Amino acid sequence: MENLFDSTILIVDDTPEYIDILVELLEEFDNQIAISGEDALEILSHENLPDLILLDIMMPGMDGYEVCEKLKSNLRTKDIPIIFLTAKTDSDSIVRGFNSGAVDFVTKPFKASELLARVSTQLSLKKLQDKNLQYTNEIELKNKLITDSINYAKRIQNAVLPDEKKLKVLFKDFFVIFKPKDIVSGDFYWVREIGEKTIVIAADCTGHGVPGAFMSMFGVAFLNEIIDRENISNPAKILNRLREKIIHSLNQDNDTEMKDGMDMSIVTINRSNNILEYSGANNPVYVIRNEELLHLKSDRMPVSVHIKMDDFTNHEIEMYPDDQIYLFSDGFADQFGGPKNKTFKHKAFRKLLLDHAKKSMHEQKNVINESFEDWKGECDQVDDIVIIGLKI
Repeated sequence: MENLFDSTILIVDDTPEYIDILVELLEEFDNQIAISGEDALEILSHENLPDLILLDIMMPGMDGYEVCEKLKSNLRTKDIPIIFLTAKTDSDSIVRGFNSGAVDFVTKPFKASELLARVSTQLSLKKLQDKNLQYTNEIELKNKLITDSINYAKRIQNAVLPDEKKLKVLFKDFFVIFKPKDIVSGDFYWVREIGEKTIVIAADCTGHGVPGAFMSMFGVAFLNEIIDRENISNPAKILNRLREKIIHSLNQDNDTEMKDGMDMSIVTINRSNNILEYSGANNPVYVIRNEELLHLKSDRMPVSVHIKMDDFTNHEIEMYPDDQIYLFSDGFADQFGGPKNKTFKHKAFRKLLLDHAKKSMHEQKNVINESFEDWKGECDQVDDIVIIGLKI
């Protein structure tokens, strides 16, 4: 028998002879005695609870069934295992006993070996249950501490994202959809005004959750250095310089397994000459003009060490009044859902944007959000999402 003798057993019986026999048989345990159901409930109302209850069924006043039902309906006592002691062996009595919450029956008169075996079994199970409860509580506490920390990290991450009040000053109309898969996000967006130029960036870092969020903070810090301190506004040069910083900071080379980085699209809007410069690392840019969607393609390489590491390509196009520009990660297009549980795909995403391009940016945002939720349905969100819509 494992070390169970530090357990407390409450014996509830109105027959002195049986109480004496039980106390003698269970002398190695810490025993408590109750001579009625009411007496048992009074004992159990105190702070220290027993590990097991041996409960007689036939007692004057409140019988064992009633006592058991009351204990099982009380949050404080519901997990104490109860073994019925009874001379009633008919099936109806046994069924009623189990229905009231008992874990076992011992028939009077009982054999000492049988009683000790059943008591030991239930005490062992109770100890395992208590350990599991302790581990569960510890895990829940640790999860809470971790979740609280991640929620605080979310506040920090949100604080470094552009203030939408600033975007209202820079653009005729706009929307931002930012949907982290988890509490924090590996996607981020970045906006800066430098003289006559406005730089807008949408980025998708490797991974999501905490790892992705770490990379996003790297990205934001490096962009602040490259654009604010080094005064670089050319989108391709920003990507080239950002790649250098990521490779250097993460000690990346072609032989390392650490190939974390980001996909990114950048536009620089020059208001002095109405020229839009753009460059992309795996992520394109869409422009809707006169009910047509222009697909401004990206270079097929990430902002990190890669088998292909050419310079990123800088493109220029002329802007026209009411042009609408869209930067985004692949989170929406890669979302599973719909009637066949397939990904949404980029073609359907382009059609969604084009079908609703005549609406205001606020209305477009609502349509995109609703379309995403309808498509996702009961599926889990598979990735972080950022979508930026701008009207020049």
